[in-house]
Amino acid sequence: MSAAKPKAQNAKAKAKIAPRKDTTRKPIAKRSGAAAAAVLPKRPRVRRAPAEAKQILLDACVVLLIEHGPDGVGLKDVARKAGVSHALVTHYFGSIDQLIEAALERYAESQRAAALLGISAQPDARPREWMAQFFAWGSRPETARMVAWSFLKGIITKEDFFSRRIRGAKRVVDAVLARLASQPEAAAIEREDIEFLVLLVLSATHGYGLGREGYWPSLGKDKPGPEEDSFFFERLADVALLFAFRRRK
Repeated sequence: MSAAKPKAQNAKAKAKIAPRKDTTRKPIAKRSGAAAAAVLPKRPRVRRAPAEAKQILLDACVVLLIEHGPDGVGLKDVARKAGVSHALVTHYFGSIDQLIEAALERYAESQRAAALLGISAQPDARPREWMAQFFAWGSRPETARMVAWSFLKGIITKEDFFSRRIRGAKRVVDAVLARLASQPEAAAIEREDIEFLVLLVLSATHGYGLGREGYWPSLGKDKPGPEEDSFFFERLADVALLFAFRRRK
């Protein structure tokens, strides 16, 4: 009797063991819509020439700079916007500061080219129109943020910063003098006077762009708009032209 008892207990223990689960892999059900797209293999990356790849990255960075300002842009943001890998961005530019500097140069150069074209290729345009074109660009909030960033980061004083390397303001002065040379009534204006006027418009325009939302409310205009912008510019142009006229006498 004592030998039969363990056998009965073993039989009961085996009966209590749960049946093993079927671990056989079943075929995956067919997915549709977004779920199907999520499991599709990634498309192979397009190989581009270095110059083309850098151009795409700079274009993407400029768009992000306009939307968010320099402090709101990172390497991953640019890579995502351009549709490339993060590693490709660092391969061509190294750091976010170097990429932003290159994008700032591209942004400024495109506007400078438009200004030079307006000075040299529009015979009916006058200095007020030239200043208006620059003011419209230089007083934009996004331009003001980029200028402020370059000063606060200290990069504007670097020897290889594009404003020193390209001498953009000097090119504008050269274009203005070449244009005025064909107008006898303006031929007496000296180069140093044109340089002063360029510095005046540069400083006033960027300063206005930076302080617009604070200066006008301090004067009682809580929501400055196009009317206030026009008021400021017209008087800035009057001051500049009055200076040029009086110096010419």
